[in-house]
Amino acid sequence: MVERTETMNKQYKIGDEVLVRGVVNSEVRNGGIHVLHDGVDAFYMLDQIHEPQTVVVPAFIDSYIRYAKTEGMSLFIAMDNAQNKESEWIITNEETFTRAWLDGYVVEKERRYTVEIPDPNRKGTNRIYLGKSDPNGKVFIHKGNFNTKKNKNLWLTEGEIKEDFEWAWQFAKEVE
Repeated sequence: MVERTETMNKQYKIGDEVLVRGVVNSEVRNGGIHVLHDGVDAFYMLDQIHEPQTVVVPAFIDSYIRYAKTEGMSLFIAMDNAQNKESEWIITNEETFTRAWLDGYVVEKERRYTVEIPDPNRKGTNRIYLGKSDPNGKVFIHKGNFNTKKNKNLWLTEGEIKEDFEWAWQFAKEVE
């Protein structure tokens, strides 16, 4: 059985985290502070007061947030004006987007893949891979004897692979 209390039409259960507003009414002593909440003096250990967790967002949301802030959009306008996959992500991650906008965020590290194109007629040690060698980040077909664990030019994101070589996605292997 879970105990619940109802306050202002919202239910809370034991263990829920809540935000309580108060006024610090004495100096920090013994690693804690005294806070006055509606006439009640409470003592909190500072090491038990947690900073909000930084949220993690995908790279395309990072790009959108940077764009929206550069354009001077408010949080509401940014959420309302989002299009396509940004809009879909925001709709299903509204609180995360809001926390990212207000408190900052970490960009999710995109998975990286290597793509070796199979060649049943291959002779020797050379293999065919997709990789980047162009300064503008374009993906090309490369032939050689590459070490896929060390050669980061062969590490591609799903988007980089599918942009020009969607047919090769079937050969992608995640980099460990």
